[in-house]
Amino acid sequence: MKDIKIDVLGVILEIAQSIQYNGKRFNERYLHHYFSHLLQEKYHLLNLTENIWEITFHPEWPTYKQQTGLNFGRYKRKNNKYQPAPSGTAGFIDFAIGNYDSPDIGIEFSLKYGWSKEEIVFDFLKLLDKKNPFKMSISYKMIIRESELVKGGALKDLEKHMDEAYQDAVNRLNNNGCDDSREVYLIVTEIDKNNSRRHWYYDKTRCSFIEGLPFQLKESI
Repeated sequence: MKDIKIDVLGVILEIAQSIQYNGKRFNERYLHHYFSHLLQEKYHLLNLTENIWEITFHPEWPTYKQQTGLNFGRYKRKNNKYQPAPSGTAGFIDFAIGNYDSPDIGIEFSLKYGWSKEEIVFDFLKLLDKKNPFKMSISYKMIIRESELVKGGALKDLEKHMDEAYQDAVNRLNNNGCDDSREVYLIVTEIDKNNSRRHWYYDKTRCSFIEGLPFQLKESI
């Protein structure tokens, strides 16, 4: 699984550095399909022509599903905010990689034309929740600008929103719900109509998002 971890990160880095602005026609589903195509091309993780138990690539993987025996994190929306809740429902992960019953990697994507706070907090929440079985959690968020990259006060606000989203997710897990043992990569890309771009990633040593891409991603190319 180590090589797959490296390639998952490498594929996301490739997307972050090469994807082009496509206006309002572009949405998150395109990102999903492109990512799965690049990964499937090398590893053939989704083979429906052979033993179904060999499938190791699971789109929309549910953290809870009674029919298949999955019983991990459960969540409930209260006052327009998602919270961990023992009596709640499943949180769906965009892609899980590994054994269906306990996948090693959880991946969440987002593509928006601005900052979508609650959606991003919920993604972080699911990926950080120690009730979920992941050994590696990856969040990739793309922000599309129809004009230029934000700057000045708007840039400072954006970076503040990133840090607040992470802290909000940790707070909702009551601190002890956050699994520090897993590898976590939280990456944000902002791209404008001229295909100018910049990236941020969460740096645990600084407890904040910093501009750039994680060193591990650069090494994996």
